[in-house]
Amino acid sequence: MSDAYIALADGRVLEARSRAPGRTRGELVFTTAYTGYEESLTDPSYAEQILTFSYPLIGNYGVRAERFESDSVQPRAAVARELTDDVADWLATEGVPAVDHV
Repeated sequence: MSDAYIALADGRVLEARSRAPGRTRGELVFTTAYTGYEESLTDPSYAEQILTFSYPLIGNYGVRAERFESDSVQPRAAVARELTDDVADWLATEGVPAVDHV
């Protein structure tokens, strides 16, 4: 069941599951890191972008502020194969849209 969508510039629309509500637009970029999702999500170099994770499970070791690169989540949105509830709740609290099961 899809309740979120990613619309690409070439007209394709991908169905997904909403994990943190919201609407945004931006450049879709990706990271191939298999650890450090907290660092990636708080890395200022991802500001104004939509961060896609290539690793299939994001959040398997929780969310700890001591791993943050800055004081807030920097990307405009997050996309993953699967986000844990901890990460989804954190992103929702930060007001950052997130989807998984793309």
